[in-house]
Amino acid sequence: MNRYLRSIGYHNITNLLQLESILQDVIDTPAYRSIQSMNDGYYLAQFQKDLGNGYGISIIGEYASEKHPSEHFVIEHYYPYYYGSGQTEEESMFVEENQDKLAYTGVSNNSNLGIPLIYHIQNIMDYKLYSHYCPYEPILSEVAYSGLSVDGVIILGFEEKKTSDQRKQKSREEKRGRLISAARNGDMDAVESLTLADIDLYSSVSKRSKEEDLYSIVDSYIIPYGSNSEEYSVMGTITRYNAERNPYTNASLHTMTVQANGIELDILINDVDLIGEPAVGRRFKGIVWLQGYLILPDDYPHRETPDESQQKQE
Repeated sequence: MNRYLRSIGYHNITNLLQLESILQDVIDTPAYRSIQSMNDGYYLAQFQKDLGNGYGISIIGEYASEKHPSEHFVIEHYYPYYYGSGQTEEESMFVEENQDKLAYTGVSNNSNLGIPLIYHIQNIMDYKLYSHYCPYEPILSEVAYSGLSVDGVIILGFEEKKTSDQRKQKSREEKRGRLISAARNGDMDAVESLTLADIDLYSSVSKRSKEEDLYSIVDSYIIPYGSNSEEYSVMGTITRYNAERNPYTNASLHTMTVQANGIELDILINDVDLIGEPAVGRRFKGIVWLQGYLILPDDYPHRETPDESQQKQE
């Protein structure tokens, strides 16, 4: 059972029959579905149902007849999702196919972090169609990041910074981003500058940590967490917040847009897994399963809603 089902309100599932009933409802009444004919005579499909504002369950599987997609459908895997509202343009990104199941992992080189961001791609069949029909298209560069969390804490935010301080910080981030890009291209002077800057930063933090709390020194971070390459420990400032309620389970949910290391990340968490009261200006700290929606060109073969599929058959 995917433990991040808790994030979208399914924290009271106690047996397999309950899970099967939830997944069958997604297959019977999907909001979207995508169907692809394979060379071996069977069909791959993605069924997806929105449960609330931008979140729901997606199922990947196969069956033997396109006329009756819900009959004899074999589920390969499923996952809960939450769509991000913003778009981030990355310096470079590529996609890797999972060897064990029909899933794709995105890898983006973000200049603000200095490390690759690894995330689960949400629009799996869309990308599969795009890569099939447009194999020679330019490399994609935009993605909408989001995350599901099952462990979060709300902490106080930094005092409001002066406009001049914000400009200086932005200038430093842009300079560091340029240095990281140059270092990736083999510029040894940039590598040396980054090394010296990190030494100075380490020295400054070491001195301040003797008298100050860690969270008054560190504003935000995104750090890989555990053995799952798509999970991160995240801390950032909440810039938007909204309370949600799963209409099927009546579970209280929280959606937050968090700014962490210059990245806009939309996070969904169940109220039972969150300590503290979220509000704009406060900070979220927690473990996040990072997801990404690839921004594909508009003029490529796209997935169909059930209504579009029905009209085509008629």
